[in-house]
Amino acid sequence: MSETSNSVTPELRYSPSSTTSPPSTASSRSPPFEASQPAWELPYRTNGTVRLQSSSSFLFIDCQADTSQNKKLRNEKQGFLLKNYHRRKKQASILRLKPPRTPPTQRFLADHSPSEQPTSDNADSTDEQAGWVDKGDSGQAALRSEMWSLKAYLSQGFVDPFGASAVKMTGSMNIYFHHFRIHTIAACYPVDATRMSIWWWQKAITQPALLQALLFLTAGHQATLESSNGVSSPVTKKSMQDSLHLRGDTLKTLNNIMQDPLRAVAESTVLVVASLVAIEAVDANIEAHNAHMKGLKRLIQLMGGLDTLDHMTLSKIYQSDVKSAALYNSRPVFPISSRWRSEIIQDSRLFLARDELDTPKDLASLGITIFSSLWYIKLDRTMKTFLQVIRRLIFYYEYVQRNPASVMPTDNDLFLVAEHQLLSAGYIRTDPTDINEPLRLTLLVYLNLRVWHFQSFPFMEYVVESLRQSLNLSYSYLQTETPELLLWILVLGSLGSQGYKCHRWYLNRLIEITDRLGLRKWEEARALLGGYFYTDQISEKKAEEDLWNEVLLRETFPYIAPKLAR
Repeated sequence: MSETSNSVTPELRYSPSSTTSPPSTASSRSPPFEASQPAWELPYRTNGTVRLQSSSSFLFIDCQADTSQNKKLRNEKQGFLLKNYHRRKKQASILRLKPPRTPPTQRFLADHSPSEQPTSDNADSTDEQAGWVDKGDSGQAALRSEMWSLKAYLSQGFVDPFGASAVKMTGSMNIYFHHFRIHTIAACYPVDATRMSIWWWQKAITQPALLQALLFLTAGHQATLESSNGVSSPVTKKSMQDSLHLRGDTLKTLNNIMQDPLRAVAESTVLVVASLVAIEAVDANIEAHNAHMKGLKRLIQLMGGLDTLDHMTLSKIYQSDVKSAALYNSRPVFPISSRWRSEIIQDSRLFLARDELDTPKDLASLGITIFSSLWYIKLDRTMKTFLQVIRRLIFYYEYVQRNPASVMPTDNDLFLVAEHQLLSAGYIRTDPTDINEPLRLTLLVYLNLRVWHFQSFPFMEYVVESLRQSLNLSYSYLQTETPELLLWILVLGSLGSQGYKCHRWYLNRLIEITDRLGLRKWEEARALLGGYFYTDQISEKKAEEDLWNEVLLRETFPYIAPKLAR
């Protein structure tokens, strides 16, 4: 029996002595597969493959017979994987939105290492580095297949069969963590969502406070999406109650950590508090945000400053800082660390180089109207630089959505640097013809709306409100002298304000400017927007359709629910 255990392996798990290379990790190109029963249930070795009659979910392979010349066995393996992949895909479509009933105790993860990171030079994992790819249904399906694969998830019911989490997970918590890794992560990072999902999972399963913080953010995010999409009130109410409950658990766990001097002044604690600052900022929870920001400043001081921290921890600190500054329309608290910025792989290429980037043909006219306009000449020198840099970032963002293999591990930091610089600027003005400040805030709205995709988070209301206030002084000038520029500003403001109080203000003025320009169809407006900063994004199609229908009907849609007050 011992001979059997050493020579026959479940599924495609090869023994160390096998001369055949191990299978590549699951990706959107290679269908996921399951592991089998414990080793003591394996049958005796034969000269070929042995199938369990009770289930088609297992394939046993004789490693000695598994050679490159054995075409029959190779075809049988490929057929098994393909059949199993389609079976799992069908099950996933049924179980995805259902809470788990019983733990899948007989399921084991195949060929997974918690520390494994996909790399750009691995041909089998290039698709793992993508954010949400706007290249049609096929691109979306490929990415979702990767994010639902065994490499990303431990089981089909969203339950960890090994109980590896630092806290006991309930059915609801498992569903929220699934939502976090599929939807919230994609909304929180412009690119490389899969890599970031794996990174956060690795951190969260060992840190109770961090896991609880991510779950309470996700429960609130899910409640907001449910409210905006007309889900029944009891369901939305439960998500909100879960969010509040998880928030209380997070604070309780964090308070326990702060009682221990060794754990309190640690980088893991800094990461937790920075995450809480970011969460409370995007949730627009002012009082809690201020308290956590005060604690974050103190912790960084006790740690010896920003340069003592890991790159990814600093990235989270800067994300929390720029979202906090956007919430208040103020300058960021923490200066950019020169060491951290030097570690951003493509910093000089995107911000300093003058060479042209790879540009999709449909974006060839992006920004042309801006740089050829007379008002551009009158702008402040720093604003001209901002416009040029943001144009390059948009080019790169759209390019990597279509070519995810080109994403570098630090590419999300590029957008943090740009937003940090925008927020650090600020223009004091008394002249109505000075449009630097409205342009600065419009670029800020664009980044958070079309790159970070934060529209469903409550802090977006504060960002579009800041833009609205900045337009008061220059609105008449923009309407008379630069109506097309005003159209671009109002479209972004209207999209960003959907579901918020100031949406009516934006919509009324958008209706006026479309009448002034004689625009009757969205395609006509879209043609003008293309000369500024505007791209087609599949995830934003519904919002664009809703907005243009509002313009045609001359009223806001009653079904656009207000965001939940936090």
